Amino acid sequence: MKRDLLLWTSILTAPLVWLASFGANFALAPLACGGGGKFAQTVIFIAALIIAAGSCLLGLTLRRKEPSLEERPQFMAVVGACMSAGFFLVIAAQGIPQLLFSGCE
Repeated sequence: MKRDLLLWTSILTAPLVWLASFGANFALAPLACGGGGKFAQTVIFIAALIIAAGSCLLGLTLRRKEPSLEERPQFMAVVGACMSAGFFLVIAAQGIPQLLFSGCE
């Protein structure tokens, strides 16, 4: 039961973090143009990257920890790690322009 919860956590965490960071950055966009929300957007960006990286490491750890897993949990661990790595790149691609531009551009 606990292993299944961890497997689903490694699969679903990164997409949900991306969705939350995307929504939060959209909500903070008017403030960032005035200069007040830029710091909050940067904190959200860094936190989202850390959580997505942790989700990827969780999937890799689950795969390595129990090499005798049957096929489904082994596949879920690999999918969780790959999805988290992919969403890490999506979050990075979304956040880099926030760091480079002022918010009104």
